[in-house]
Amino acid sequence: MTSLGIFAAPGKAQAHRLALQLADLASRHGLEVRLQDGLRSPAQIGADGCLISDELASCDVLVTLSGDGGVLAAARAAAQFETPVLAVDLGRLGFLSAVRPDDIENSFHRLLNGEFEVEERMMIEARVLRADKGSEQVEDTAFSSPSPLLDIGGGIALNDAVVAKSALARILRLSIYAGGQQIAAIRADGLVVSTPTGSTAYALSAGGPIVPPHVPLLLVCPICAHTLNQRPFIVGADEILEVRAEWEGDEVNSASLDAMLTLDGQVGVSLRPGDLVRVQRATRTARLLRDPADTFYARLRHKMSWGG
Repeated sequence: MTSLGIFAAPGKAQAHRLALQLADLASRHGLEVRLQDGLRSPAQIGADGCLISDELASCDVLVTLSGDGGVLAAARAAAQFETPVLAVDLGRLGFLSAVRPDDIENSFHRLLNGEFEVEERMMIEARVLRADKGSEQVEDTAFSSPSPLLDIGGGIALNDAVVAKSALARILRLSIYAGGQQIAAIRADGLVVSTPTGSTAYALSAGGPIVPPHVPLLLVCPICAHTLNQRPFIVGADEILEVRAEWEGDEVNSASLDAMLTLDGQVGVSLRPGDLVRVQRATRTARLLRDPADTFYARLRHKMSWGG
């Protein structure tokens, strides 16, 4: 290891002190230190929210001083460089964290000694596809569509891709396809497509099961489904999921749609009627550093207060 990047999320009281402590340790050991812009000033820390530059993300190890939200942002930015992320827990839940704030010096020396393991985490990629205005109307699924589809935007996510309404208290009609075949047409407030890592996040609140991070799958969870028989379900990690969202009910203008695709709750793309959201396993993975003694099941038992 020759370079260390340090990122701090906004609003974390200890972040400035810990960042400078870590930077000092790294400098004394001859490492190149790359600090988040403004990190040397407590007044500016995290001023850019969760924006992480390529310079910061391309170091040998990226340390996050944040809650899980900062880890998600770091994982997305670092994935293209295959940079491992070491998470110092300054949040409330800390499912993705590896280091306690009071153990940062000891953890730094353990990092230098190679005592942390790299854990590969599956990520997903979600894109919004829209029919070309000059073409014919697309069919029920893009797999057999005669019309060209334009890629409007999207990206990768470590936790989840969510299709949900963004304002009006209306019901969405969601058509869900896997492998070109329709699975369901449901009425709900939205839909979560989650990785195993994201199963302890929004998907859990939507009634989904907790999945160990090493189990490859896609977890599909309706948000407040308006029927009792619509339950979360699982598809294979290599399936391609497609989702279309429209307003339910004649009282809503079908030409408008106040809904969005959001990635990890941090990146958003506005949806129009007829848009297709395509979600699949990403070619990149997140590389999280963890203590070999800190297992997923031990952390789950502690974080969920399951006793024992």
